[in-house]
Amino acid sequence: MRPWRGQVALATLAGVVAAGATAAWARLLGPLLEAVLKGGDVTVGGVTFDPKALALWLPLGVVGVAVLKAVSTWLHSGLMSNVAQLALAALRKALYDRVLALPPRWFEQRHSGELLSRFTADVAQVEFAVGTSLSAWLKDTLQTLALLAVCASIDGRLFLLTFLVIPGMILPVSRFAKSARKAATKGQASLGALTQLASEHLQALPIVQAYGREPQALAAFDAEQGRYLSVMKRSLFIRGAFTPTTELLGIVGVAAALVFGAQAVAVEPELAGHLVSFLAAALLMYQPIKSLSGNFSQVMVGLGAAERLFEILDAHVEPERGEAVGPLESLAFEGVRFSYGDGREALAGVSFEVKAGEHVALVGPSGAGKSTVASLVLGFSAPTAGALRWNGVEVGRVARRSVRDQVAWVPQEPVLLSGTVRENLWMAKEGADDAALWTALERAHARAFVEALPGQLDQPIGERGATLSGGQRQRLAIARAFLKAPSLLLLDEPTSALDAATEVEVQAGLSELMAGRAVLVIAHRLATVRQADRIVVMEQGRVVEQGTWEALVAANGAFARLVAHGL
Repeated sequence: MRPWRGQVALATLAGVVAAGATAAWARLLGPLLEAVLKGGDVTVGGVTFDPKALALWLPLGVVGVAVLKAVSTWLHSGLMSNVAQLALAALRKALYDRVLALPPRWFEQRHSGELLSRFTADVAQVEFAVGTSLSAWLKDTLQTLALLAVCASIDGRLFLLTFLVIPGMILPVSRFAKSARKAATKGQASLGALTQLASEHLQALPIVQAYGREPQALAAFDAEQGRYLSVMKRSLFIRGAFTPTTELLGIVGVAAALVFGAQAVAVEPELAGHLVSFLAAALLMYQPIKSLSGNFSQVMVGLGAAERLFEILDAHVEPERGEAVGPLESLAFEGVRFSYGDGREALAGVSFEVKAGEHVALVGPSGAGKSTVASLVLGFSAPTAGALRWNGVEVGRVARRSVRDQVAWVPQEPVLLSGTVRENLWMAKEGADDAALWTALERAHARAFVEALPGQLDQPIGERGATLSGGQRQRLAIARAFLKAPSLLLLDEPTSALDAATEVEVQAGLSELMAGRAVLVIAHRLATVRQADRIVVMEQGRVVEQGTWEALVAANGAFARLVAHGL
């Protein structure tokens, strides 16, 4: 909230005025009742009024104080709510900015459902804590302090007797805050696990239904929900105990003031007006203190949720720095090694080169490290050792964005957004005109099916392109690559999951896309390998062979064995 500290200061000032108005109203109540019950002159704040003046000015003063309180309370709530929404908007933006910058390996260690819970449930808890609870907490705290000041100014003895319990509340409140925050954090984590399980089952729903696993899925959900309820019971018990405890202590103090005050009035009747004002201030504290305890709990829940959000904001992101690079002339792997966080080695000294206009195919069994090579090229990971060079410059000294600007990636499973055809193509070139879009679609052999769509370029394609066939989705991804006009094409055999007829259509678009460009393709089929200028054979994170088709078959080594088994 620091960027809006000016508004916060103004809201606090309005809260002070509202608190002062409440205190003034309590201070006026005693003299008002004294005037009604006794008649005669009445002294208010050191000024003596006769009955006639009192009948005019005291009611006006009460109304004026009420108006002042209403206006200042409105200003306080409005300003704090506005700041809260601005702060939450900044938090959401910062979270999304960090998520967009985090490498894919960070997400591989976390479940999407659990992350979704942080963006929904946790943000909602922080929003409520900042937007509602914190504002009310500040207002109620100021009001309570003002009323305490009134009580102290009226009669020091009554004040000490009534509020002797306050110092004794500090230790229990601090312990409660710690317990409430810890319980709230556990509750949010448990809710995240529940969301994760539900998300996983819903994503795999066709498989769950096909194998008749609905009862098991429901049982797993019920068990996870039981764990969540167990955590929440403790959290709610802790939070629920705070309000009645503070209320009880407050009532004990007021009861003591009544007993002592009644005895004092019996001895000194002129103290009756003071006692009424004192009791009015003490009783007016009941609502803000009760509200304080409830809002205090909500703020603790918000702090627990904020801890989980700041785990994302504090995740390390490599800064975007380094020199820009131009179109690919050479991409060289020089003894590149890469290890996962748990120590497993994916690449163990890989060396090969892709030159401008050259088509290089990566082949090898599953787990050989082919996908890791693609990840390194795209800057999703960095080599643990060795060097990866773009046009002779080590990629560690190159801006990731400038490399990605030169690369078009067409994965095995096309990745499309839930927007329109146009919006998906614009991912490659924002704002490209219709002529450029249609040209890209035509070269990808996708124009015909897009023209047949009711909205053509502006036709929504559903989540992940759900309204399109597999071949249509892949051709749209190829058209996007055409629009980008890259100097390096990175392919993860985008036709391997298609049927024969569809593959022919997609392959025609790919052939045009590959012409005249450097291509690095993760190959799963012999047809792709035959077209390559050079084949790099990988096994267990190492390059064991490389050369042309003919040379590798003649060598009768690892590649020949792959060919014998149909790759």
